[in-house]
Amino acid sequence: MTKPVKLTAETLKGIWAGVTLSWHEDYSFDEASFQENLHRLCSYDIAGIYTTGSTGEFYVLDWPEFQHMVDVFMEVVGPTDFPTQIGCCADDTRDVLRMVEYAAEKGAGGAQITLPYWMKLTDQEMLQFFQDVYTAVPDLPLIHYNIPRTKRFLTGYDYLNVLEIAPSLIGVKFTFAGSHFGDLQQATQLTPGLSYFVGEDLLVSAMQVGARGCYSSIVCTNPAFMLKMYDLAEAQKWDKSLEMQSLIVRFFRELGALMDDLGLGGVDPVADKGMAVASGLFAGHQRTRPPYIGWSDDGVAQIRDWLKERYPMLLADDIGKDL
Repeated sequence: MTKPVKLTAETLKGIWAGVTLSWHEDYSFDEASFQENLHRLCSYDIAGIYTTGSTGEFYVLDWPEFQHMVDVFMEVVGPTDFPTQIGCCADDTRDVLRMVEYAAEKGAGGAQITLPYWMKLTDQEMLQFFQDVYTAVPDLPLIHYNIPRTKRFLTGYDYLNVLEIAPSLIGVKFTFAGSHFGDLQQATQLTPGLSYFVGEDLLVSAMQVGARGCYSSIVCTNPAFMLKMYDLAEAQKWDKSLEMQSLIVRFFRELGALMDDLGLGGVDPVADKGMAVASGLFAGHQRTRPPYIGWSDDGVAQIRDWLKERYPMLLADDIGKDL
């Protein structure tokens, strides 16, 4: 297996796919479907693939399962030219450290980390956490998953302090950017050396103020759509790219209403996995490990029918057709 090239702030850009985990009916790991979905993602010209964020159900894995998932992931993606990230998230520093150490050992291009989230961290505790992770794996590029669920949402001024003690930080997944757009704009100005990523429903607008990419769920329904939107925005063809962004905003709004009508869950792993299966891009079942309840088979079928009627450009079998 060739060793993947480590990410840098300059190379961390574009449309990244967060691969979902696959489960058998007894909720054991469906390795075959997981591998198949990785192979399918690798057949498209996306910027990279990462594991075990919210969509990747990081919170349901015990240590042996995490190791096995990383092993399988790196066995499939490692020999390719695709950049990789391993999500290394937990609610205590000890577990995060052994995750990032394992990711580094396996040759991951970077590690995506979030702050321990059960109780809000003080400034001192937050900085100590980053220092501990950097000290454990000083050569492994770090990406911070900045999300209010951790009870501590970081700003550009916070990142100035973090960079002093963890210079391996290269990027930020800046979630909920719509309600923190001013903070995002300020952060890109204060720390231009970091690569900021946002959701697809704000990607073009955020790229106008310095964001560089997206950790996308739509890319797991139709990669061609997201790649085209990103390419248009990178070329500063704002009218066309903003038109595609507006379509995504409308899509998410209508999807949310439909999920409510059908009684389907809407949290990240449930909706993202359900959409990936409904679109036809991902193999395996849409179930998620409890306590979260994945979409029913009937729900997936109804969502697919709705996609055919309202958003055929997001179906996987429409990949390659005129967008």
